[in-house]
Amino acid sequence: MSYLSILFIPVVLIFYYNTLVWLVESWMYNEYYSHGFLVPLISGYIIWNMRKELGSIDKKPSQFGLAIFALGIIIQGISVLWTIRFLSGISLLITLAGAIIYLYGWEFIKKIKFPFLFLVLMIPVPFIYLITSPAQMISVLATTNLANLIGIPAVRDGLIITIPAGAFEVGVECSGINSLISLFMIGIIFAYVLEGSNLMKATILISTIPLALAGNILRITSILVVAGKYGQEAAINYFHDFSSILLFSVALVGLFVVGRCFGRLRFKKIF
Repeated sequence: MSYLSILFIPVVLIFYYNTLVWLVESWMYNEYYSHGFLVPLISGYIIWNMRKELGSIDKKPSQFGLAIFALGIIIQGISVLWTIRFLSGISLLITLAGAIIYLYGWEFIKKIKFPFLFLVLMIPVPFIYLITSPAQMISVLATTNLANLIGIPAVRDGLIITIPAGAFEVGVECSGINSLISLFMIGIIFAYVLEGSNLMKATILISTIPLALAGNILRITSILVVAGKYGQEAAINYFHDFSSILLFSVALVGLFVVGRCFGRLRFKKIF
């Protein structure tokens, strides 16, 4: 069986070399997917910790795996022909799934379904930019209202918030999408390691969206507060980067609070 697995490696590299290069370049240069390097490492670590359990599984190779493998290659051909890189990334996972099923069987792939499906998070999705503008607008509107609520005179003009200390534009990098993607990934891991109902896990995942948005709104508001007290330069040059870490930590704590609402936190022994 090990010899067969070695035969699959050059086939995957030949058909998916450009896809792998695109993935690595996306992780390096796409600010929304800088977490991409962590995804295969986390998946690999979880599978490594399952090695004893996986070793005890009765391996029943399935010929159907070859059909899935071939389907993945066909989808890859379509994605290359039409230059659909996201589809190419999905096709890579389908091809790998086919190889695993052919070599080790259905029970094996079922056992590693979470770390395997987790790999989807390393593939840049084409519609991420479509939600950036709405996220920016939500952040601007909510921040303006919150600033006025706490006594900071704020006026909104498009994506620009003006206060007595100066004008602040909520750019793409301040939309909160980075925090949303990162928190969603953490939420998936958190939901997996927690023992509990599917309702609890679904609630944790859904809560990452309002928590990330709320954290971003508080971050922008805190920048306005610092600007009002110490000046615009201090807020932008010194507090801006620190505020991202601070408010993301607050959102992360909120995630644990959501999990705690369902009772005592109990974790699976996978680490």
